[in-house]
Amino acid sequence: MNASDITTAFRLPTRAWPLENALVSAALAAQRISWIDAPARALGLKVFTRQYLTRQVLAQLRRTSRGRPILLHTAFGTFVTPLTAEDARSLLGQAEEAGARGAVTGLTAHGRRLRLTAHTPLPVTLGSLSARVRSVAAEEAQELLAARGVGSALDRADWCAVARRLARRIVLGEAAADDTLVGDILDATSRAADATEYAARLAALRRRLEPYVQDAAPESLAAAVPDDSTREGVVEHALEAVTQVLTDTVPQALALASVLPVAPATDRAEQAVTAALRRYPPLSATVHEVRVPFPWRGMSIDSGTEILYATAWLRDGDEAQGHHDEAPSASLCAAPAPCTSAELAVLAAGELTRALMRHAEPVVRAPRIDPDALPADLHADSLDLALTDVDRNVSDGAPAPRVGASAPLAGAGLTRHAALTSDSARSLAEHARQLADCAKQPGWNHDAFGEQCRMTLLAHAERCARAAADVDRAARWLAR
Repeated sequence: MNASDITTAFRLPTRAWPLENALVSAALAAQRISWIDAPARALGLKVFTRQYLTRQVLAQLRRTSRGRPILLHTAFGTFVTPLTAEDARSLLGQAEEAGARGAVTGLTAHGRRLRLTAHTPLPVTLGSLSARVRSVAAEEAQELLAARGVGSALDRADWCAVARRLARRIVLGEAAADDTLVGDILDATSRAADATEYAARLAALRRRLEPYVQDAAPESLAAAVPDDSTREGVVEHALEAVTQVLTDTVPQALALASVLPVAPATDRAEQAVTAALRRYPPLSATVHEVRVPFPWRGMSIDSGTEILYATAWLRDGDEAQGHHDEAPSASLCAAPAPCTSAELAVLAAGELTRALMRHAEPVVRAPRIDPDALPADLHADSLDLALTDVDRNVSDGAPAPRVGASAPLAGAGLTRHAALTSDSARSLAEHARQLADCAKQPGWNHDAFGEQCRMTLLAHAERCARAAADVDRAARWLAR
């Protein structure tokens, strides 16, 4: 069937009323005003919370279009918008089958678009990877526990460094453990301003990944992909998903684990990760470009159309009606089909969360989280988390604070040593900063050798930063 046949045989999506377009734009804009919910709840004005507003807007659109996808004109663009998760998956699945689905971007609450790696099927089973994931997650959990500051606090920069290293070890192998430039280029690629910039950054990312893809380490995910032609795409997609969930979702899961009751016969870590992905999906909304026209359930979707899959809104609406049919991994991949790379990311998140809680209890120092009214947003950057050591060998099996730690040595001479140690820590930290600043200069961008030099500088900067943190902890201990 050609394009002219489609337009004459099928009807176009229903257009939203002007007032509905304004309401949707207002609901989208309200997502940026995170403080609005607290006073609304405090005053008992539930109708002014963002969740209630979006539910009412979604209900109005469903009434107008009788549940069918609707054409919306919003402040962020014009979209064909499915109004149920089932319709969204079916519509995108049909676009995929028709070869019509083009570029996919993530849409943030501020209207910014983030480039996403293309979904590439991962032709391996998670069972073959689980032992490796569990092992490296346990090792990196120990690194995080050792990097805690005063009051067992977790520094966000330390967390991100360890999370990204764990993702590289899982996907690329041990050789990439200290290649911090991989994550930097991946992040820069997702934030490309236009197609030209995206193409340049994607090329840089692929040059950076080439050694790990072409000469894959035996323990890596890359080595488990038998087809050389798809390995590059698998690695890019898996690295993006695993990095995102370890960097952002695991802190959210720890925060929820500290306040939510544990369901009977449920793994606490798995429950926390699932709750975090459902409540705070990394891909809260995605935009799918339509390259060629295609039909769907008597409706014509034209070329050039953009399909908005408002994942968070639709999931909230479905859950309000008692429907819970999506797997947690659906929050990590924009493809309509199940994604093994996303499932691998969920597995890694569960193993890291479990390894941390095996030795420590999560405590949220800020913001305050009410288990009966969980916040609509819980950005990992805003969390002040601590992991408090516990002794699980008590008679009733309940966690208890660990006691009996060695007291610091006394002596006037220790004060002098503490000062010297503190000076050394500051010197190392400054050296790390200068190396990182040097590596960020644009002069390294021109070719693969320049990028390799930058990686060397960044790796040494990270080692200096770790040494500075270790020496600083020693100085604080001596000064007690």
